[in-house]
Amino acid sequence: MSPATSPAAATAVPSGLLRQSPATRRDFPTARVLPAGSSRPLHVTSAPRRTLATAVRTQSSANQGYLPESEFYKIEAIIRPWRVPHVSAGLLEIGIRGVTVSDVRGFGAQGGSTERHGGSEFSEDTFISKVKMEIVVCKEQVEAVIDKIIEKARTGEIGDGKIFLIPVSDVVRIRTGERGKHAERMTGGLSDKLSSVVPIS
Repeated sequence: MSPATSPAAATAVPSGLLRQSPATRRDFPTARVLPAGSSRPLHVTSAPRRTLATAVRTQSSANQGYLPESEFYKIEAIIRPWRVPHVSAGLLEIGIRGVTVSDVRGFGAQGGSTERHGGSEFSEDTFISKVKMEIVVCKEQVEAVIDKIIEKARTGEIGDGKIFLIPVSDVVRIRTGERGKHAERMTGGLSDKLSSVVPIS
C-alpha cells in the first residue's frame, strides 16, 4: 500500500476523494521560462502541489465496495503482449466477450530492463511494448474479471503489468440506443449461457 492510500497517511474529504497529509506531501518542481536569447541560467523553484490519490480502491473481496459508487466499472489491464491470448481465453471462459485491445508503450518498475519472452531475453532502450485491455462490466462481475486477469497474465516477474478500475456512469449501445444493463449485456455471454442450460432429467 502506497503512502497516498494508507490509512495513516490519507484522510477522507467530503467529496469522497483522498488527500495526502502535510507530512507525506511532496513538492513538484516548476520552471520559469526565460525569453529567447537570454543567457541567464534557468531558475527552478519548488512549489507545493496537491496530490489526490485515486478515488477508486478495491476493498476486501467479501465487501466489494468501491468509491465512488457506480453501477458499471471499466477495468484497464496493462499486460505483456504475449499473455493477451491467455487472458482473452480466460475471459471467454467466464462469459466476458466485450474487450477492447490496444498496443501501448511505457515503463514502470521494469523501466527498460531486460524483457523475457519464449525463453529469450531482449532489452528496450526506454519504453517497453505492452497491451492495454479495456473491459466494461457491471459491479457484480468486477472481482471475477480481475481475478481471471491476474490468473492468466501473471508470470511472477517484474513487468507483469497493472490493473486500473474506473467508474463508468452509463453504457449506451449505438445500434439500438439501449442504455444501462441492456446495453452492457452481450448476447451469448455468461447470462445467456447459464439460461440456456437444460437440466437432464
